[in-house]
Amino acid sequence: MTSRRGSRSTTSFRRTFLVFLVFMEAVQICSGVRAALRLRKKSNSADDSEDEELQDEMYNDAIYDKASIFEQGETHDFLQFLRSIKYDHRQVPDDGFDGPVHVNVSIVVSNIRSVSEVTMDYSIEMFYRESWRDPRLTYSREKFKNKTEISLHESYSNFLWHPDTFVPNAISSKNPRRQSITHRSLLRLRNNGSILYSRRLSLILTCGMDLTLFPFDTQLCKMGFESYGYTADKVKYFWSSGVIQSLKLHKIRLPDFQVKEAYVTSRVESYATGDYSRLYVCFVFNRAAGFCFLQLIIPSTAVVITSWVSLWMENETSFQDMISIILTITFLLFSYNEVMPRVSYIKAMDVYLGVCFCIVFLSLIKLAAVKYMRQRLLITR
Repeated sequence: MTSRRGSRSTTSFRRTFLVFLVFMEAVQICSGVRAALRLRKKSNSADDSEDEELQDEMYNDAIYDKASIFEQGETHDFLQFLRSIKYDHRQVPDDGFDGPVHVNVSIVVSNIRSVSEVTMDYSIEMFYRESWRDPRLTYSREKFKNKTEISLHESYSNFLWHPDTFVPNAISSKNPRRQSITHRSLLRLRNNGSILYSRRLSLILTCGMDLTLFPFDTQLCKMGFESYGYTADKVKYFWSSGVIQSLKLHKIRLPDFQVKEAYVTSRVESYATGDYSRLYVCFVFNRAAGFCFLQLIIPSTAVVITSWVSLWMENETSFQDMISIILTITFLLFSYNEVMPRVSYIKAMDVYLGVCFCIVFLSLIKLAAVKYMRQRLLITR
């Protein structure tokens, strides 16, 4: 009986212990769930507070921007003027004669950073200016404090019609951040409806090069401007004339080229979608051959002269010297081809290095023939 009672008490103790363990685990799970719910509530409240702060900031910025805009009398008058005439920036200006909008363009080239014959492109930095007349924006000077010209913020270009100018041969451009100090734009309006829009551009453009006369070649690189969506009967481009120069170049220094000439021209390009007016800026680059002289022409000429000298050397190592000379001229050929584009035609430098290689190789053949004849004479004697 005593053993049975002891076993029963042990069993009940085990059951109680197991129930206690299960209860503790349940308590831990519940506490974990509560902690997770608290964290979730905190994160949601934090997100809500952040959203509220962001909305408050946007609202404050909107109020500030609106207040700052209306504080400026000239800007306020211009906005009222656009509302009064019911201006639509999507409509092309009409002068009443059903003619195209004349866009006068002028360019100031501040720098040409590099011209690469490997990738056949060049990078340019410039100030692009275009002006046109919109009769709808003609105003009386009394509305703007007797001003014949008003300066507008660059953001107002979104509210005015402007030509959709693009550069057809541009590979890429630096898209500046908003309010960037290096890329800004200028917008001015005259009382006769003339608009001047200027901006700074940094572009990388393609340039098809002919390297037949390399390194004494001259390259012609073009930069075009045209409208993307308006044909020549809607928008037509012209180069500025008179007081404003159509093209102005700052002093430009390049390591491999010299700007020989720069001129402008225009033409009409025909596409499947119609005829488009296009302007061209043409740059004529003369290559500076100093690098090729120092790195290729002078070393290869020295190698050829050394191969001639070895013919008069009466020693047993002259043949090994000629092999070394051939390896040297071969190294020059390979190092030259690594920095040049792969073209299917022969360049002037290819001809020169090929002639140098042939002269060195013929010197080796001549040296071998002379040695063979000497050995034959010794054997006969």
